[in-house]
Amino acid sequence: MRRLASFFVAAMLVATQASAKPEVIQFSDLVDPLAVAFDDPYRDMGFRLLNELKLVVELDQKLTNDKLAPEERTRLEARRVAAQEKLKANGQDVDALLSQRWIVAKKRQAARMATNPIFDGAEVTLSGYLIPAPRAVDGSGFGYLVSQVGMCSHLPPPPPNQLVRVKLRADQGSQSQSLYVPVRISGALHVEKSDATIFILDGKARMLSGWTLEAKTIDLSVAGKQQQK
Repeated sequence: MRRLASFFVAAMLVATQASAKPEVIQFSDLVDPLAVAFDDPYRDMGFRLLNELKLVVELDQKLTNDKLAPEERTRLEARRVAAQEKLKANGQDVDALLSQRWIVAKKRQAARMATNPIFDGAEVTLSGYLIPAPRAVDGSGFGYLVSQVGMCSHLPPPPPNQLVRVKLRADQGSQSQSLYVPVRISGALHVEKSDATIFILDGKARMLSGWTLEAKTIDLSVAGKQQQK
């Protein structure tokens, strides 16, 4: 089954690369679908129940303190029982949830990093907002394409597999000076990890990216109509 899946991916990749017209993709397409297909028991719990589970973890840690006064220990134990009972009443297995938290955390981190192999080397068109970056040592121009305005400055950065480092030609530098103008970029997309810290607006931001897009064209005139969501 795994070999069949690999053959299918390779066949789709060849077809994509052979196409004369760049394929219009979205940021969600950049994520490896196999990496995100795992059982996450916390995904649909909701904010209220997640807070109760978090409280159980915090109380367990506090209760390991041998110097707690008896009254304080009794209070904390009662609050833990109440949180556990609330979770159970909503169909949650507290022990199972606690035992899986590190396993799920590792899978979530892997899902944030995993890139979709179908688009490695493909000619694509991707719309977003281009964050200017300092030139590389060799004088090459760069920027970072993100899906929403304000990412990496007013909003948290996207996961590495949805942050695209854009390699610009010398004549494209003047087209990427505004953080707030949507652009549509076409070019060759490659899986290529990079890690840099740049200055954005009034602070520094770490740009951990899993992709490099070699920009052939940058279009500002119609990007707003097809902006990624």
